[in-house]
Amino acid sequence: MNRVWDYIVFAVWFAGLGYIVVWLGGSPFHLMLPPALHAVGVVAATLVPVRLLVRAVGRRRPAPGVVARKPAAVLRPPRRKSSHPIRQVKPRSHFGLRGMPR
Repeated sequence: MNRVWDYIVFAVWFAGLGYIVVWLGGSPFHLMLPPALHAVGVVAATLVPVRLLVRAVGRRRPAPGVVARKPAAVLRPPRRKSSHPIRQVKPRSHFGLRGMPR
C-alpha cells in the first residue's frame, strides 16, 4: 500500500506542476480543457505548494518522542585487529582470455 501511495503522490505532484507550467506559459491549450480537468488541475496545483510547505516544516521539526540520535560512526565499536595476517595474493600476469589458445 505504501508504493501505491507513492504513485498517487507522484501523479498529483506531476499533474500540479504540469498545470502550473501550462498556466504560466500562457498556452492556448489550457483554454480548451473541460471544466472537470480544470478542477483537477487547480486542486493538484494547490497541493504542490502545500506539500512543499509540509516537507519544509517536517524537516525542521523532529517527530514527537524522537530523541536526537548520534551518528552511526559514533555508535559502532572500534575495529579490532585481525587474529591472523592477511594472505598475499600473486598478481595476475594476464586478464580474461588473453594468451589462451584458439
